Amino acid sequence: MEAIKIALKDFEVSVRTKKFQSMVGLFIIIAIALVYYSKVLGVSEESYKTPFQMVFLSSFSNAFTYSISLLGLLFGATSISNEIENGTMKILGTKPIYRSQIILGKLLGSSLIIFAGLVIFYILTVAFALIIGFPFSQEDFVRFLITFPFSFLYGLIFSSFGLLISVSIRKSKNVVIMAIFIFIFFNVLLSTIAGVVALAIAGLPPVPELPENALNLTEEELEDLILKDPSYQAWLTELVNTTEKILYIAPNYHYQEIMRLLFGGKPQISEVVSAITYNEMVVEDRSLGESLGLIFQNVIMLMIMFLLPLPVSYIKFIRADLR
Repeated sequence: MEAIKIALKDFEVSVRTKKFQSMVGLFIIIAIALVYYSKVLGVSEESYKTPFQMVFLSSFSNAFTYSISLLGLLFGATSISNEIENGTMKILGTKPIYRSQIILGKLLGSSLIIFAGLVIFYILTVAFALIIGFPFSQEDFVRFLITFPFSFLYGLIFSSFGLLISVSIRKSKNVVIMAIFIFIFFNVLLSTIAGVVALAIAGLPPVPELPENALNLTEEELEDLILKDPSYQAWLTELVNTTEKILYIAPNYHYQEIMRLLFGGKPQISEVVSAITYNEMVVEDRSLGESLGLIFQNVIMLMIMFLLPLPVSYIKFIRADLR
């Protein structure tokens, strides 16, 4: 009960902060932008079948993915360090409350913040879609709602990382710097590192045999010829597969895979590479049950990533000097 009281109190205080209000404002902007621009641009019928497929299987969804991780990190990372720095944690520690209840309450409080932010985003996305006449089907709508618990789990992972930062670093400024570094590492740096390593392993792309009339071909025809060359396709597939193996440690990789598969994306990355090259569909007709079966491994990895930092955070907090 004490943990729940702490969580509710944290939630009550957090929703009044400019930090939470700014995050809500960001979610509102993203929801409007996703729906509006996909409505204006229309569905790319060569690659996708439904509006939500195009939104969440393309770069449109990156802003949403980044926002969830930032929300989890910022509120998780400041949950304990702020109170230690302000001296309020010392007062809380003098009360008949176990430290395990305090840290659990802080984790639950951050979870409520993430849950509230996501609820606002999902409700507003559907509301804006209905207002502007976004042409989504009932199945498309159901698949969109099914992504909610996975978005929540993804946010919890970064909240868990943030909690570890919060019990490890006392000064709030340093906590925020570390949180931003983790955000940049997983969302920017790791993908860059993976690309460089993958290129070093796969080597330079092969030069295909060009026909005798290559000089008479236009730039577009020549590019198309190179892209569809079997040796180039094999090299590209190896490059992408190697990149994926490195990104396997990143929460955002597994979350984006879950989103992709839930919306009917082709299971194998080689199929996606081939479909993009030949301007074919990157999605396939697949039931929701089949899609849920494909994401099992990714969900397990997200759960492990959420749980891993918690024992370390607990031990550090139990041993911490709260003065």
